[in-house]
Amino acid sequence: MRATLFTILGVLLAGITALAQNSAPDVNTIFSRMQTAMAGRNHDRAYSVTREYTLAPEDASKATRVVAEINTVPEGKSYTITQGSGQAEKVVRKVLDHETQSANDHTGAGLTTQNYDFTYMGTGAVDGHLCYLLQLTPRHDGKDLVKGRVWVDAETYLVRQLSGSPVKSPSWWIKDLDVTLHYRDMDGLWLQDSTIAVAQVRLVGKHTLTERAVDVRAGTVDAAQRVTHTRRRPNAALLGAGVFNNR
Repeated sequence: MRATLFTILGVLLAGITALAQNSAPDVNTIFSRMQTAMAGRNHDRAYSVTREYTLAPEDASKATRVVAEINTVPEGKSYTITQGSGQAEKVVRKVLDHETQSANDHTGAGLTTQNYDFTYMGTGAVDGHLCYLLQLTPRHDGKDLVKGRVWVDAETYLVRQLSGSPVKSPSWWIKDLDVTLHYRDMDGLWLQDSTIAVAQVRLVGKHTLTERAVDVRAGTVDAAQRVTHTRRRPNAALLGAGVFNNR
């Protein structure tokens, strides 16, 4: 009787495993659907955001704060730092310089097969949403590529989270860097709502740079390519990479 029960359980578990494997699309299908989903978002939209950055050493009581305004139009980005000074302001300025240059030059390291090999790792959850988990293996040593993982929403195929370490350190001063980017929907725009970058900095130890959006305004673009606001939403987010680039 016990042997029969174990046999039944074994067959049942094997069937469940096979069903789960068969129900998940292969990595090429996930990638193709992700590319289609991401291409359909944020197209020809203008928006601006107020971001708050915090740079903290291991002694969190010594954290410093920087606030910046970022305007985004289809042609690119611009920014103004409205609060902050000292080393934190210099770090944030380098981050935003890199972000706006990549956007304005239409460069960067996208999630493409030219940049990465994708490996299916299973499923996971982000904010209660089932996601396909893909491992990212860079195909070259581009300065903006990361070795890590990406969580792709199993229903919408939009990227909900990306976590990893840059293939190349952005600075000699940085020994190790781990970055986590989080995304969510804001009024039909798929935007990054937070960034956490943890770095081991030579001579001074661990520093953490966090970024969050405290205000976002979506609108249209006028003839001068400025953002014309049509609605206001507090506590929202905007796409932006929070990485150390302190040369």
